[in-house]
Amino acid sequence: MKCYASIGFGLLLIGTGLLRSVEAQAFKPNAFWFCLVTGLLAIGAGYLFRLGKSRTGVAVAATTSLLVICFYMYCLITQPEKDATYRVCIAIMAGFAELSLILLPAKDDRT
Repeated sequence: MKCYASIGFGLLLIGTGLLRSVEAQAFKPNAFWFCLVTGLLAIGAGYLFRLGKSRTGVAVAATTSLLVICFYMYCLITQPEKDATYRVCIAIMAGFAELSLILLPAKDDRT
C-alpha cells in the first residue's frame, strides 16, 4: 500500500510541475525541475517500499513530503497573489496525505 501511495504522490507532483507550464502557457523551469526531482524521489521511495527497505523508504518519503509541504506553504504564505492556485493546494493536500499514509503503523493481524 505504501509503495502505491508513494508512486501516486510522485506522479501527482510531476503533473503539478507540468501543469504550471500549461497554466502560464510558457515553460517554467523552476516549477518543472522542483516537481520532477521531488516526484522522482517519491517514486524512488515507492520502489524502496516494494523492495522491503521500509525504513529507508519511510525516510525518503517523509523527507520528500515535508519538503513539498514546507515549500508550498512558504510560497502560499509569502506570495498569496501569485501562488494561491488549485495546483498548490493539491500539492499541499497530497503531501499531507502521503505523510499520513507512510507514517501509519502496520496492521496487526493477531485477532
